[in-house]
Amino acid sequence: MGEEEAKARMHIKELLSVIEAMYEVRIVNIESVIEFIIGETLDADRILMICTALNSWVALNSAPYSEVELPLEVVEEFVRRIEG
Repeated sequence: MGEEEAKARMHIKELLSVIEAMYEVRIVNIESVIEFIIGETLDADRILMICTALNSWVALNSAPYSEVELPLEVVEEFVRRIEG
């Protein structure tokens, strides 16, 4: 893993952790979401936009104190729409 990929991984993990804390949920497939996003982009601005979209999805599709799985189809759709 290169330095740029490691930084992107940490950035995504931090952003998803904020989502977990904000909505008091646990993203059960956080590692697969991180891997998918890294496979598509290492750009910090694009990562922020993708995670912002995921934040909205979690707000609308989860209950507090729950476990939530982010469908990779949803992640893929956000990645596709947010072109770099």
